[in-house]
Amino acid sequence: MTIEYRVISSDSHVVEPHDLWQEYTVERFRDRAPRLVHEETTDRLVCDGARLPPVGLLAGCMRADDEVRAKGRWDTDVYPGGWDPAVRMDALARDGVDAEVLYPTIAMQLYPIADVEFQWALLEAYNTWLADMIGDAPGVLFGIAMLSPDDLDRAVNEVARAKASGLSGVMIPVVRGEGTPYWNDEFDPLWAAAVDHGLPVSLHAATSKDPEKRWDVKSAALSVLQTVEIEHVILELIYAGVFDRFPGLKIVSAENDVGWAGHLLERADYWFHRNRKLLPDIRCERPPSEYFHHNVRATFMRDRTGVLAREVIGTETMLWGNDFPHHVSTWPNSQALLDEHFADQPDDVRQAIVCDNVRALYGF
Repeated sequence: MTIEYRVISSDSHVVEPHDLWQEYTVERFRDRAPRLVHEETTDRLVCDGARLPPVGLLAGCMRADDEVRAKGRWDTDVYPGGWDPAVRMDALARDGVDAEVLYPTIAMQLYPIADVEFQWALLEAYNTWLADMIGDAPGVLFGIAMLSPDDLDRAVNEVARAKASGLSGVMIPVVRGEGTPYWNDEFDPLWAAAVDHGLPVSLHAATSKDPEKRWDVKSAALSVLQTVEIEHVILELIYAGVFDRFPGLKIVSAENDVGWAGHLLERADYWFHRNRKLLPDIRCERPPSEYFHHNVRATFMRDRTGVLAREVIGTETMLWGNDFPHHVSTWPNSQALLDEHFADQPDDVRQAIVCDNVRALYGF
């Protein structure tokens, strides 16, 4: 069946079934793996070494503003379309979305786990389940595999397995924590594997190896300012010459919006021209904006500023996503939001950002 793509969400999410890790994790780790427990006032997900999201927020976009809450019961409050493609299709149609790129929900919070073997067992279990899940909706659901930045040999092997199992990209956490930074050439084997297998590498908002930078920090200011972390990572990759070594590498900033990139690139280019002979960490061969336009893609939900600054940021770098079914999602009003965002933009610009750019990135 040929699918006519008009709108593709470049950033949506599964909601993993609560028994995923009890079924897919190797047996020796199952007693520590994520599982559901029933308490007097709520159901709760627990996992050794990780703080998992509250059940009530797993599919929060289904609730009105005055009904958003953290507590909930799995059987009544969690949307089954998070893991069942047949149920999910109705939600896509209601929002006018033809296809989705899928990131995790629960599994994103496994990155702070310190036990590398245990963490890898959980990520591999998730990737196997995800490949099985998207296989039930070919051409509509496209999955992003999870990698740990610890044990790069295993990460390289998982890139190959992700490609072979039909997944469309891989992801690593935005915040590396105390480990070797991504710009260091120790990561070159991972970048090489991603290029060789044609898989973009995503860094999704609210992912961190550092347990002190948790997803559940209760600070509006820190939540709004979370884009500082992805700006830092991208700028370091550019200045360190990673894209000179791997010109085919594609890095995806997922759910970090994009308006910040206009000022960042203007400032980064000036620093390149003015200070590259003074600062030894500026090792790239060309102005940073050139690498951003060629090697970086950024997803956004609500970012009118970014759309207005597209000539600086690069229309080709921008991808729209609805973040379904998370509680800040634009679902089911995505089409009205897109009409507002692109009201004064040419039709081909809207088409590029809501569809064609993501198709080009992942080869749909």
